[in-house]
Formats: sequence, structure tokens, C-alpha cells
Amino acid sequence: YSLMKQAGFYLLILLMASCKTAPVVKKLKGSDSLVITFNVPDSDSVLNTITTTDTRAIQKLAHFLTGKTTDKKDCGFDGNMQFFKAGHPLLPVVFRFSDKDCRTFIYDLDNTVMKTELSAEAADFLQSLFDNKNWY
Repeated sequence: YSLMKQAGFYLLILLMASCKTAPVVKKLKGSDSLVITFNVPDSDSVLNTITTTDTRAIQKLAHFLTGKTTDKKDCGFDGNMQFFKAGHPLLPVVFRFSDKDCRTFIYDLDNTVMKTELSAEAADFLQSLFDNKNWY
């Protein structure tokens, strides 16, 4: 019985820890629009620009930014996104999604440069937006 009680305690702690909202998600709370620019890799040449006010898409992308911190080499970039609230920029994000061996998000959160892994799900989502498929 004691082992079961202990396991229940650890499960409760795990659930409470997982409910904590990531700082980047807090910063983007209330974001009402998003502009995503897809570039020719490592250049300023624009291939496609997507603008959305769909809160599901905005929230989904905000949560993708909470991936595991990475120290991968400089992966370059093939796009960027800007989150807005009431017309004011909240957070610019640079990303690399086309190279499956080096996928990252890079952004400045309260004067700290954050570099997080861009998941396969995030890459698929960005690819669908690039292809003008708007499923969220």
C-alpha cells in the first residue's frame, strides 16, 4: 500500500509540474495575429508570406516554441514569424524547418536568446502553411 501511495504522490507532482505555463507562452498570451515569412534558405529572398488571426494556429505555434533547449550548431534560417497583439509586435522568431537534421526556433525572451528544437510536428505544420493548406 505504501508503494502505491508513493507512486500516487509522484504522479501528482508530475501533473502539477506539467501544468506550469512556459514563459514564452505567457509572453504570447493574447496574441491576436501572426505573420510568417518563408525565405529561400539563408537569404532575405521571400518565397511566401502567411498572415493569420486564427487563434488556434497562433496558440499552436506558440506552444511549439516551448521545445527542448538545444545547442545545435548554427542551422541558418528559412523563415521568421512575428506575433502581434493589438497591432504591436510581441515576439519575433527566426526558424529553420526544412533541414530535418537541424531544425530550430531562435528568439529573444526577456533579453535571453532562446534556441529550441523545432519538432517534426512543428515542421509539418509550417510546411502545410507554406503549401497554403490551412489546417490547424
